[in-house]
Amino acid sequence: MFFGLDPLSASTLMILAGASHYGKECPRREPTQINVIPRTEKVEYDTSKTLKELQGFSMDTVDPYGFHGTTITQAFMKGSIQNSASISFDYGEIKNKRGVCLWYKSIDVEIKIDPTIVIAKELYADRCMRRALIDHELKHVKVDREVVNKYAKIIGKKLMKELKSRGFAVGPVKFTRAQDIADKMRHVVTQILELEFQKMNLERKERQRAVDNLNEYQSVDDECPRFQEKKRDLYSDLTK
Repeated sequence: MFFGLDPLSASTLMILAGASHYGKECPRREPTQINVIPRTEKVEYDTSKTLKELQGFSMDTVDPYGFHGTTITQAFMKGSIQNSASISFDYGEIKNKRGVCLWYKSIDVEIKIDPTIVIAKELYADRCMRRALIDHELKHVKVDREVVNKYAKIIGKKLMKELKSRGFAVGPVKFTRAQDIADKMRHVVTQILELEFQKMNLERKERQRAVDNLNEYQSVDDECPRFQEKKRDLYSDLTK
């Protein structure tokens, strides 16, 4: 199953920045291009592990059954939100070679999800439980998709706002200072992205935990009443 992304999220922003740090003697330049691209890979399925083996995985979910209940992991979605960024610069020498002018040529950000749904092989073999568990885990995939789309838009706007206030270009500067200034310009983008990625991961964790509520767990079990007797036998060793 493939989740398409909202095309509005795949934003390309062409920006010719304010000139507060860019002298008139600097050469004419092309607009800075900011690309924020959300991607989602095809959902993969792993049914190679037994129910007992699944209990060895550490889950990030808060147990909805409380202190006295016993939670059995039947399936889970694995895969984090991955992000990467590439920042490139361009420059131009000013007349008489008295210095150089620098600007962001492009900033490319990719936010990607690569989900795999893991289902215990004993449960995958049952048609009803297979469907119920896949339906539940796809809700987790949907959350990731929504978060990635949301933050692709937020990050594009944030980069535009923060860099516009600082200027997308600098110059003229001495040749000896050019690399140091380029490093600082790169660091600013990195700081902006790191903060937004932290916000994204925190919201993702909260929303994913909200999917695993008690009503949801019970509704998954209730979908397959004929499986309950078989389930007691399968789970007997796990609850001792």
